[in-house]
Amino acid sequence: MAQTSLRARLQRLFSTNVIVRHAGGKTLKIADTDRVQSMERNRLVDRWSRLHSNLTTGGYGHAQAISFQAQRLALFRDYEEMDSDAIISSALDIYADESTMKSEYGQVLEIRSENENIHDILHNLFYDILNIEFNLWPWVRNLTKYGDFFLHLDINDKYGITNVIPLSPYEVLRAEGEDPENPYYTKFYLETMEATHPYLQRNQSQHGKVEFENFQIAHFRLSSDSNLLPYGKSMLEGARKVWKQVTLMEDAMLIHRVMRAPEKRVFKIDIGNIPPNEVDNYMQRIINKMKKTPFIDDKTGDYNLKFNIQNLTEDFFMPVRGGDSGTQIDSLPGMQYETTDDIEYLKNRLLAALRIPKAFLGYEEGVGSKATLAAEDVRFARTIERLQKIVISELTKISIVHLYTQGFNDADLLNFSIELQN
Repeated sequence: MAQTSLRARLQRLFSTNVIVRHAGGKTLKIADTDRVQSMERNRLVDRWSRLHSNLTTGGYGHAQAISFQAQRLALFRDYEEMDSDAIISSALDIYADESTMKSEYGQVLEIRSENENIHDILHNLFYDILNIEFNLWPWVRNLTKYGDFFLHLDINDKYGITNVIPLSPYEVLRAEGEDPENPYYTKFYLETMEATHPYLQRNQSQHGKVEFENFQIAHFRLSSDSNLLPYGKSMLEGARKVWKQVTLMEDAMLIHRVMRAPEKRVFKIDIGNIPPNEVDNYMQRIINKMKKTPFIDDKTGDYNLKFNIQNLTEDFFMPVRGGDSGTQIDSLPGMQYETTDDIEYLKNRLLAALRIPKAFLGYEEGVGSKATLAAEDVRFARTIERLQKIVISELTKISIVHLYTQGFNDADLLNFSIELQN
């Protein structure tokens, strides 16, 4: 009964996604854990873009929702291929590295609170239970890669959050607007044929779906594009088209270097007074004699025409007579195909989409003595700061759930602040 009561109270607490508490006097303290204040929820806004894009989100029927989910999976497959690229993989590592820097005291997450008890509880939550020094790096990397990262909170009615389980963005659906009386009511569904974790199996409904309330899932999302709501937009999305162009250009360069760039030979064979109808047969005999060498195996006695070492498949054989008589062998130079400038242009666009200075990826010399990339480039530091604010927002939600479960309420529920280093 206590667990049901706790779930009901947590559901009421996170029913509006904006938690307001009285902090004394006329001061109110607000925790916008789902960033409702910064996102436009009206479906008519940006309607033209929705109608003229392939990524039509929900609100227009079940078929459109299925189509949107299929489009998300297609994007995820592209992101997986992009992660195998050296530049993209390094960029994702840089995002995670710069977002999880340690302070001068050796801490990834700074926790501040006027209540010493709250500080100790949250420090125990993040550093002992969640092991944030090790786990935050892959969380941020997956967030920047997919635009979404789902973390299931294992909540004990006595001790609060005792464990977290990362969920694949391939399988998690976020449902909003199911309750007409509360438009901010949010639920999550795990679309998997079989829940592998025992705790996830306990949340399985009668219809076979694994359902979660809003307080059970920490949804990290880069909500910068209203067309993709209620999901986030990957940091790689702006570079996806350019990455495909770079890949095609590099493939064209390699194919040219292998097939077209090598030098070829032109054999001008003097055919003398051979009749015209016999020229083809004569040329074929010359070609076969030069391409193949008779070979007899001493052990078996088998007779075989073994290929010569010289590859003459790309050479040219031309019969000549008259004034051009006399056998000649000329060298035909390979084609000059300049693609370096084109690839360099596309790579510059790729790095511009990733918002990472070119010098830091090893393409240019002159990176200063600063220890971090954020200290080198102010624009990149702002990008990291926006990313850290999104992470802090969900970490705040996790903190509120943990404190509320342990009995804190009213102003004490928001009597803390957490910061990441930049």
